[in-house]
Amino acid sequence: MESKYLVIENFLNPIQHLLGDLSITEIMINKPNDVWIKRFGFKSERNKVEISNNQIKGLITLLASISNKIISDEKSIGKNFQVISAAIPGFRFEAWNTPVSLYGPAMTIRRLASESISLEKFKNIGTINQETYIELKRYVREKRNIIIAGSTGSGKTTFCSALLNCIEVFERLIVIENIQELNIKIPNVLYLQTDEEQGYSVNRLITSALRGLPDRIIVGELRGIEADGYLKAANTGHPGSITTLHANSAFDALQRLEDMIQSSSLIGQSHHIKNRIKTVNPIVLYLDSILVNGTFLPVVTQIIEIMGIKNNEYVIKSKFEFK
Repeated sequence: MESKYLVIENFLNPIQHLLGDLSITEIMINKPNDVWIKRFGFKSERNKVEISNNQIKGLITLLASISNKIISDEKSIGKNFQVISAAIPGFRFEAWNTPVSLYGPAMTIRRLASESISLEKFKNIGTINQETYIELKRYVREKRNIIIAGSTGSGKTTFCSALLNCIEVFERLIVIENIQELNIKIPNVLYLQTDEEQGYSVNRLITSALRGLPDRIIVGELRGIEADGYLKAANTGHPGSITTLHANSAFDALQRLEDMIQSSSLIGQSHHIKNRIKTVNPIVLYLDSILVNGTFLPVVTQIIEIMGIKNNEYVIKSKFEFK
């Protein structure tokens, strides 16, 4: 495997200086010679770097090889992959080959956190205040189910890691992700990674994890049908799960959760789904990017709790709202 990484480095030569810049969190290659970067706390900016069609395509082919997938053109017979999710130490890649990517091969490279940011550090930079810091630690210790909602790049995964590192060290965690991003310091952790092509979906791994003697089952991100499995796990003697999902507000996260469960279930009546979500009784917090002194910082702007259901609508208690 190490030899493959060395070959990959050759294809990364044009952007090697970007990979070495620790302030850069994302590198976006939209097409040959069209490269953008994002630094922590700032908006995306275009970078003057040249990278050829062959270099991008060669890199995608090697990433596919690491993921045991075969890249081939649209005329090939048999299964081929034009969208690749892969990782090498320190980075996660999402790549699109032609003809899926219209103007040439493209990819996004995300730098994975090399070390955890503690919840206390989030408090110190202003993501949460002292009162919220104490409350969140209490929720974690009391094994409350927590959903962290936010937009892409808002810091959901990093904040999720911070909450997970508040768990008592004697607990056993089984963590399920598409690609490992959570950085957890608890000693007794089993990491599982999905492989949809091989049939190892999040839901399949949740079922398997239930037999692995976990104190908590952690699903890194809810995107679709795995939301149903998440509810089952959290409601079958494994409370205290912390997960993330994309949403526009804390309340919108509940609607997104409903939509995902609806797509995975034969249940057609929304109040049945609402009752299932109420049984899990999640604390939902929303993470947003707020401009502070010229820098965008991740800030918890909302925390809500479901108190009940009335007339097929959630009765919500606002625990915190950023002003």
